[in-house]
Amino acid sequence: MTTIPTGVIRIERVVAQLEVWLDDAFPFAKMKVKVIDRGNSDYLAIANLLFLDPTTGETDTEAGLGDTPEEAVSDFLKRFWHNANERFKSDSFDERFFAWAAHEDF
Repeated sequence: MTTIPTGVIRIERVVAQLEVWLDDAFPFAKMKVKVIDRGNSDYLAIANLLFLDPTTGETDTEAGLGDTPEEAVSDFLKRFWHNANERFKSDSFDERFFAWAAHEDF
């Protein structure tokens, strides 16, 4: 990487963009997961599928961290499933409980 110019705080690199296919419990066939190299063996995985509180309209996202891209994705998936099951406690999830991230972020 080149020297960071004045006015720039950090440069991150997208190292992977995955399509994660979801089972029939979800109202959507798939979500995208982006893995970002934040430098110094620090990876972040985020998805374009967000949790939505239908009462307040507020969104909440999940993220995974790891020393490798694979660890970050694995951590993200564990957290996402746990969060979905804790929030909704159901065998299937309704579309009204989810929102999509801005398309320009993916």
